[in-house]
Amino acid sequence: MQISMWSSYLVEMSPEKMVETMVDHGWNCTELSDEHAKVLLKRGQVAKVGKKFKNFCDNHGFSLPQGHFYLSLNIAHPDAVERIKLLDELKYWCELFSILDIKAGVLHPGGGGWPVGSDMEQIKEVIMESLAVINSYVDGTPVTVCLENMPSLKIGRNVEDLLQLTKPFEPDNFGICLDTGHLMLAKGDCIEFIRKAGANLKALHIADNMGIKDDHILPYSGGIVPWEDVISTLKEINYQGLFNFEVPGERCPLPISLDKLDYAQKLGKWMSRNL
Repeated sequence: MQISMWSSYLVEMSPEKMVETMVDHGWNCTELSDEHAKVLLKRGQVAKVGKKFKNFCDNHGFSLPQGHFYLSLNIAHPDAVERIKLLDELKYWCELFSILDIKAGVLHPGGGGWPVGSDMEQIKEVIMESLAVINSYVDGTPVTVCLENMPSLKIGRNVEDLLQLTKPFEPDNFGICLDTGHLMLAKGDCIEFIRKAGANLKALHIADNMGIKDDHILPYSGGIVPWEDVISTLKEINYQGLFNFEVPGERCPLPISLDKLDYAQKLGKWMSRNL
């Protein structure tokens, strides 16, 4: 497994400064955050901007194997007109991710905003319709859309939901992202999730919490994720994606954050080697 740090760890920096700082501290890859992707997309023509940033990363020996589609996207928005607008915007994100050679694009399954008592089958049908549109965007590109487990959604809280949503599509186009912190909030079992996901597991958000709120803390910071079992099960299924830290929940002065960035790298390497 390749260790990476979510680029939002350095959210106050430009995409280029983020890359330079990561490299200076020994990191060679990241999950491109929603915030940094938005910065790039605001710069102008996607192909031109994407190629320029890809060349910058290549020149620094840095890669972007994973990225996060924009957090405000609800692919199952209850308003059909708004949903079409959101999906149209997603085209540009898929184009950018393809140019940047992002292999795993993490996406929330959507479904929020519906009135209480709404028909869950209707919501699921809308999600599937949107996924079919997204499938047309990524088909034939390097990008695999990875649906992330979300504790706040009725559809997409567990691995069974995600497997059902992705089943109709080619495995090169759709997979699953396990967010360990989210699963703890949903009272789920990481080992069961990883084993059931199997080869469909193509992305990770590694973070811990106390089971009450999404603390986004590093492993071995007092949280409840059973890390030894997580690592051994990932090795058991021969997981090939990023071991991507999605931290920190707390914000620190920059010098302290950079010290923690060094610590996180040592921790990740130790975990992958010894657990």
